[in-house]
Amino acid sequence: MHTSNSLTTTTRGRLSARLAPWRAGIAPLMSLAHLILEAGFNFLPVTYVLLIPKLGLSYGQIGTMVLLMTLTGSLTQPLFGWLSDRGDPRLIVVISVMWGGALMGLVGFMPSYGWLMALVVLAAVGSAAFHPPAAALASQTEAANRGRAMSLFSVGGNLGAAVSPLLVGLALSFGGLGATAVLIPLSLLTGLLLAQRLRGVAVPRGRAAAGHAPAAVGSAAALAAIIVVTGARSYFQQALMTYLPEWLRGNGQSLAVAGAALTLFMVAVSIGSLFGGALSDRFGRLPVIGVSLVMMTAGHWLLLRTVGAPQMAAVLLVGLMIGASFPVTIVLAQEAWPGSVGFASALVMGIGWLPAGLGAWVVGRIADGSTLTDGLHSLAFAPLVGLVAAGVFMVVERRK
Repeated sequence: MHTSNSLTTTTRGRLSARLAPWRAGIAPLMSLAHLILEAGFNFLPVTYVLLIPKLGLSYGQIGTMVLLMTLTGSLTQPLFGWLSDRGDPRLIVVISVMWGGALMGLVGFMPSYGWLMALVVLAAVGSAAFHPPAAALASQTEAANRGRAMSLFSVGGNLGAAVSPLLVGLALSFGGLGATAVLIPLSLLTGLLLAQRLRGVAVPRGRAAAGHAPAAVGSAAALAAIIVVTGARSYFQQALMTYLPEWLRGNGQSLAVAGAALTLFMVAVSIGSLFGGALSDRFGRLPVIGVSLVMMTAGHWLLLRTVGAPQMAAVLLVGLMIGASFPVTIVLAQEAWPGSVGFASALVMGIGWLPAGLGAWVVGRIADGSTLTDGLHSLAFAPLVGLVAAGVFMVVERRK
């Protein structure tokens, strides 16, 4: 009995030691906040099925709305990153969760395209405000575990985005568009809980204060290259995510299958983001990014040319590869500009996400003039742009 208890204690001790890097710092709490925020923002593709007949929307109008929403969320992120480095990121996190979720809860009640556009653009400000301070808070850990910390932060958001279309889709099936209102009390309650938990958390400052030199011109060039990598990935991801359910329905699939495919895609992104940062801690940042972009290209080719189980396997592969690179690009940005981690995070998540709306707009315009399949075929170039930018980053780093 004593020996058995000793083995159990030893096993628990080893498990605890392995999990310790994942529990370090404030990353778990920021991961939970990220989950709630993204759960309130990523159900829109499912609502399009009901909004298109109600408001008479075209693919082009949807693409334009996504573009403006993305522009707002992306262009304002550097401002919030700057405010995060100089103010209290905890306060920004709390307010942004409450603001964004409460507004998105009103989506189902909008009477026209103009009102819907205005609402989602204002809600995007909340998402923009959240990401830089939350990423800066999550990155407060030792360098050896920074990839894991950012993976944990990323997986929370990706998991929230993954379950959002499934849960809201079920709610829409029973309650219609008015079911989006459930997000209002959820976001307000989450904000209040965050305010309570964040009171004892230290405010992060730039790593330059901890002995790191300010970023040089070479680091700025590296940061720019990482922003391009992120932009290429976001262009691809947002366009595919926006039109995947409608494309599957147009090819004979049911609404349930279309929603499940989108959920599978987002779950895969979550799983990929969970392991991407940890793998980069062990094998290097650039190898993870390079492999993910190559496999993304292969998965996209299979997705558009197969049906049934192989097609769902392609959806899974693309999602995994997109997710794997997400935390790595954030860590690289913070390491390239260590004196202002909030601002660096804002640039890679804000400016780097700027092309996402453009991708949805371009695919929508192509679809209106031809077919949605042709629009999705046009995404093939995006991972190649990312690979070129990753190569530029490698050259810049070697010259430092």
